[in-house]
Amino acid sequence: MFRSYLLRAIVAIAIIGGGIYVIMKDDPAVPTGDINEIRPLPEQSAPDTNN
Repeated sequence: MFRSYLLRAIVAIAIIGGGIYVIMKDDPAVPTGDINEIRPLPEQSAPDTNN
C-alpha cells in the first residue's frame, strides 16, 4: 500500500515538473511582417458549373 502511494507521488511530481519545465522553456516566436498591413485577396475565377 505504501508502494502505491509512493509511485503515485513520483508520477505526479514528474508530470507537474515536466509541465513547469515546458512552460518555462517555451519561447514564443515574434510575429514576422507588419501585422497592421492588410492585403486584398487575389481575384478568383468563377467556379466551373459544367457538371
